[in-house]
Amino acid sequence: MKHQILIVAALTFFAVSCAKKESSSGSSVTQAIPTDGTVYTPGQVGPGYDPGMLYGASAPLQITSISRMSEYTGRPMNSPQDIQMTMNVVRYGEAFGGTIRVSYTDNGQLREGFFTAGHSAEESKYNIWFQKDGKDVWHGFFEDYIGAIVVVIDGVTNLGDGGGNESYASGSIWFKNFGYTYAPRPPSWCWFVSLGPYDCRAWKSGREVNTTAAVNPDNGYKKLGIFSDLDLNKAFNGGL
Repeated sequence: MKHQILIVAALTFFAVSCAKKESSSGSSVTQAIPTDGTVYTPGQVGPGYDPGMLYGASAPLQITSISRMSEYTGRPMNSPQDIQMTMNVVRYGEAFGGTIRVSYTDNGQLREGFFTAGHSAEESKYNIWFQKDGKDVWHGFFEDYIGAIVVVIDGVTNLGDGGGNESYASGSIWFKNFGYTYAPRPPSWCWFVSLGPYDCRAWKSGREVNTTAAVNPDNGYKKLGIFSDLDLNKAFNGGL
């Protein structure tokens, strides 16, 4: 009986340890851990997201380098093509939460990574618009099972002629992987963790985050790439 218990425990540990950061066409979608500690699929929690249908807005992502992309994915990249970011967030009070999707093809195979922010004003409170050096900027934390990203919007172009809201954004994506660790995962979003490998905060202020201290993240974040021509009205689901 003891041997059976040990075998079941080992298999359970192996299954949990094999959670992937990315999904590829024909395979299961990325899994991650939300605040309630249960396993969920990020693609099912973003506003307006449904399997086979993607809302929000997309833009090409120009990566910093292939080596940086390899560091982000945790595996060697060959020649990634059609690299895209999709932003799909909604308003919670003054903040925004939702889903970021980073997709690309490598060796002819589509791969996708989903990152999720909070789903309440409290959980997403650091993801806000503010002014820095005389211009409107925005940044937000998003998390998956392997690490966190910060999406930065530091350029906005308004093409509207008075008949509608036609604003397009440029910015960057930064990442910070948790790394290999045996530490138990805390039951909270990583931007609320103040100690250990799951602390993904930038702009630290005591145990909190001073989200308006700077535009780009510090504390070990690395720039994955830059984007432009992101439709703000679609990306923020009309919440601006």
